[in-house]
Amino acid sequence: MTTPYIDSLSLACTLVSILLVMLRHKQFKATDPVLFYGLLTLLGGYYSMLFLYIDQFEDILGALVPVMFAFVFYSMIQIHNNKKTEESEERLRLAIESTKVGLWDLNLCTYEFVINDAWFEIMGYSPEELSPVTLEVWEQLIHPSDQEKARSMLRKHIENNNVTFELTQRIKHKNGSWIWAQNRGKIVEHNHNGEATRMTGILIDMTAQKELELDLKSQINENVVLNESYRLQNNKLADNEKKYRVLYENSHDAIILIKDQQYFDCNQMAYQLFKCDEEYLIGKEPHTFSPEFQPDGAPSFEKAQALFAEIQMGNPMMFDWQHQRPNGELFDVSVNLNIVELDDVQYVQAVLRDITEKKRVAAELDQYRHNLERLVDQRTLELTQANAELTATMQHLKDTQSQLVQSEKMASLGILTAGIAHEINNPLNFIMGGYRGLEVYLNHTDLKADKDLQKLLHSIKTGADRAINIVKGLNQFSRTKESYDEDCDLHAILDNCLLLLNSELKGRIHVHQHYASNLPHLKGNVGKMHQIFINLITNAIHAIAEQGTITITTERSNQEVIIQLADTGKGIAQKDLPEITIPFFTTKEPGKGTGLGLSITYNFIQEHQGSMTFDSQLNHGTTVTVRFPLP
Repeated sequence: MTTPYIDSLSLACTLVSILLVMLRHKQFKATDPVLFYGLLTLLGGYYSMLFLYIDQFEDILGALVPVMFAFVFYSMIQIHNNKKTEESEERLRLAIESTKVGLWDLNLCTYEFVINDAWFEIMGYSPEELSPVTLEVWEQLIHPSDQEKARSMLRKHIENNNVTFELTQRIKHKNGSWIWAQNRGKIVEHNHNGEATRMTGILIDMTAQKELELDLKSQINENVVLNESYRLQNNKLADNEKKYRVLYENSHDAIILIKDQQYFDCNQMAYQLFKCDEEYLIGKEPHTFSPEFQPDGAPSFEKAQALFAEIQMGNPMMFDWQHQRPNGELFDVSVNLNIVELDDVQYVQAVLRDITEKKRVAAELDQYRHNLERLVDQRTLELTQANAELTATMQHLKDTQSQLVQSEKMASLGILTAGIAHEINNPLNFIMGGYRGLEVYLNHTDLKADKDLQKLLHSIKTGADRAINIVKGLNQFSRTKESYDEDCDLHAILDNCLLLLNSELKGRIHVHQHYASNLPHLKGNVGKMHQIFINLITNAIHAIAEQGTITITTERSNQEVIIQLADTGKGIAQKDLPEITIPFFTTKEPGKGTGLGLSITYNFIQEHQGSMTFDSQLNHGTTVTVRFPLP
């Protein structure tokens, strides 16, 4: 081969190399393989020519220099481009990781996904928990309400691959919550039949944005509702203001608006109530239209300040107040205070109603009531006194009746006793007559010296004498004479009473008698004297449960005779002592006393102008002291 031919070939290879490098620089598709294989072919041709035309080696080598220069230049460009590609890929990777965008690659033949770690982080799973991720697994994670829409949009995208797939849907997180996510993808590969075989896309967590969107929509809806409510309220407020103004001016009560504790505005009824014009009321404080003191004595100024302090705390107030007209006339009003807002300004609204006439009528009624109460109290007192007197009279009559019944019983007992004494006295007379005849007879016989016979006669006389004394005591006890001028021998009366009660005393109670010598006799009723001491000794006997003593003492002290009966019985409680002479009062067990014995005894003692006192302690006995005046 000739040198010109080689030079021409070198020049052609150099131009082709420069053209290929320029094509690579312009980033035409598939430039890298063409450039690489083109330069490789040129090098192969040069080496072939080198072996075929060895004699032309220098010329071939000279032509090879530009080719080598082109190859080196290509390599430098390729290294620079690879570096830029790696930097772009690194920036893309960092951007994806910072935005936490999930990448997915779907094989439309096997329906399996290839997914990056960010996708799993969005879902809350690890790759091992969901692998392999198929289209079926993916559909199970979609909210049931969004599944049909997702299938439909994926199907349409596959059928119309020129449309970008984009869908916002709810996906189930591992923790069980639903997150909002946006899927964007596109078909990137087809088979020879034009059917889609591969699809790639991204998954973006839109939960925060969706919640913000929902909150924004909710806020917008609320604002719409609030605006509508505000409009309605404004309309209602305007209507209410009109109605308020109509009611304000046509009210039968005086209505006053107070601002800063001064009258700010009022209706026509207020001017009529105060009988004044506008200049008298507006701009002045309420206490200036009042007397210095209110009816309860409180200063008007201080009381008004206290009421305003209370209403400012939000507490509605209702009270009565006394005002004063320009002519000095006083009138009473009922005041109702509350807070109102008009045009965003706060006022105290006072509603005043004239109650002067009502107060006057109430005062008259109160006076009538007091008079009526006084009359009722007076009449009640009179009726109470009359009732008390009637009750006392009824009780006295009842007591008197009981005492009369008891007296009748005692009288009947006296009659019975007298009859018994008379009947016993007759056999005693026969006994005493036989005794005296037998005594006279024996005195004239030899039996007079018989001691045993004398003892028998003495026993007969002793028993007869005792029976005679008992009969005499019964006769004294049963005397029914009502006069109080009989000669009363107290010692004899006491002995007779002891004789009659001997069966109660015998073997159980010992009686000590301490009689004063030369005790004067009293004037009185012998029968009632016997009843007095029979009752007192009987009470003493009943007070002694088993063994005990009764001590009877008589003495004279100045112009009275004193008889004391002291027993060792159970005694009487101090609280009962004032009541023991009251009819029907008794400390004995039911059925063992009527409560009339001491009452009758006390009455008999009083009939003799005497007195009776008691000194007693529980379990230490009782001492009864009876005093009679001497004539």
